[in-house]
Amino acid sequence: MIRRLILSIIANAGALYFLTYLFEEISLTGGIKAFVIAGLLFGFLNSLVKPILKLVSLPFVFLTAGLFIFVINSLMLWILKFSLSILAFEGIELIITGGLLTYLYASIVLAIVNTITHWLIKK
Repeated sequence: MIRRLILSIIANAGALYFLTYLFEEISLTGGIKAFVIAGLLFGFLNSLVKPILKLVSLPFVFLTAGLFIFVINSLMLWILKFSLSILAFEGIELIITGGLLTYLYASIVLAIVNTITHWLIKK
């Protein structure tokens, strides 16, 4: 249980680092502390908010043959950005300057990383 939680936090922090490396429109200020806090918050949001969003948007997921999941992942990234700005950690800020396409591309990368992480945790 604790092992899964720690691995999830590390995977989310690594995914966010990979996003900042891959896309110049995405940056996270605050060093490694920012990635750990953002990974922790993102894991929390993925475990509590994302299932509710999936349940509410189930008809859209069926109509789009599952592609609406990328929209949900984009929304989760926006909620993470909004949550970090609301919580106002000193020196930590997630900056996404791109538009909707940046969120969608980032959600595809996050979906791949989350799939690999869940596959590795189950083993």
